[in-house]
Amino acid sequence: MRTPSLPLDYKIRYSSSLKGKKPSLILLHGYGSNEEDLFSFATYLPNEYTIISLRAPIALDMGGYAWNNIHFDDSGDKKIIIQEANNSLELIKESIKLSITHFNLDDNDIGLIGFSQGCILSWAMTINHPNLIRRAVALSGFIVPKLIKAPLEEVSQLLMFNSHGVLDQMIPVEKARQSINLIKKNNPKITYKEYNEGHGINQENFSDFLNWINTTSL
Repeated sequence: MRTPSLPLDYKIRYSSSLKGKKPSLILLHGYGSNEEDLFSFATYLPNEYTIISLRAPIALDMGGYAWNNIHFDDSGDKKIIIQEANNSLELIKESIKLSITHFNLDDNDIGLIGFSQGCILSWAMTINHPNLIRRAVALSGFIVPKLIKAPLEEVSQLLMFNSHGVLDQMIPVEKARQSINLIKKNNPKITYKEYNEGHGINQENFSDFLNWINTTSL
């Protein structure tokens, strides 16, 4: 049987359920990684879910892939290239929409798990497309307001698990705290946690977001 094509390359673990439309989790990896990275989570995610790990579209010279390139301004701050990020958001959206048809997904139960750069796009996808994305796990990233289509003060009813390492030197924890402060007022269903880790996911963080997925399942 030929695997259906999507706008983005991907790796899939099919749902164990033989009946009906399937809940799903879409995985978005970080800068310089690939679809194999977060797919290691699949073993621990509920068997009834279809798991689809997408590969970012930009191949890097150093190896791996990115959702957008990054550069440094004169102050040394990292800046993302907004047009590339928006192009990736469109490819993610189209890949999810086609997956709903190709893999018999429940269009009322699409979730995201994003790490680092994939976390940034998970925030944007969840905020911009509330009728497509029901919930998201946003790990070690932050909100980029330029990727958000609506004023952040108008964003409400997000169902999110957001975490960050207090020792993160790649993306300082202050960026995650600033993001939460932008939207926490109208979003009581956001769970935000910090962990004694760097730019990664320790066992406590991993256990907490797996539990959150189970407790927020339909």
